[in-house]
Amino acid sequence: MAAGPVVAQDDRIARGEAVVRTLNGGQAQPTLEGLRRDFPFLADAIAGYALGEVWARPGLDHRTRQIAAVAAFAALGLKPFFKIHAGYALNHGVTADELKEVVYLTTVPAGFPRAIEAAQALSEVLEERSKAMAAHPYVGMWVTADGNIRHELLANGRYVEARGTREKAYQGRYTIKGNHIDYVDDTGFTADGDFVDGVLHHGGMVLYRRK
Repeated sequence: MAAGPVVAQDDRIARGEAVVRTLNGGQAQPTLEGLRRDFPFLADAIAGYALGEVWARPGLDHRTRQIAAVAAFAALGLKPFFKIHAGYALNHGVTADELKEVVYLTTVPAGFPRAIEAAQALSEVLEERSKAMAAHPYVGMWVTADGNIRHELLANGRYVEARGTREKAYQGRYTIKGNHIDYVDDTGFTADGDFVDGVLHHGGMVLYRRK
């Protein structure tokens, strides 16, 4: 039987670091970077194997893999890892309600104490994220020049779009990466847009920030 391709450790580490940036909105992971300063061997082992080999496998998309990871860390009672991966899950379209369902499920294999710990950790993640988003320059109300379409990006990662007299014509969740925004409506359809020079271009519309 022919052996599989040999992947150099440096290549695995580079692949692992790329996975982290994908999960973490293009940023390095602070905990991993802290390990790299004081425990470089351990950091390289994590990046090369856990991230570069396991997390980089093609069998699951990032969203599904993060739900599985959050469930595992909740059951094990590993709060720091639960919080990190809950953040990654939110970055990849998992909703707060879906993460709460994971917490409820934890009561079955791991018991109520672990579920309560996970619930507290998730509340911390959501609160931290809400505070960070409240200060984001793109969070707030966006309107067309005629005021007919009013598109509000809420600090909790949800949006509400009013059209004329229809106050909640569309609503769902959004994620912002740089100057790009992706939407997933509660009915299931998706859309995106871009912020250019302080103006939101979305769905063929041009929306301006209302102060």
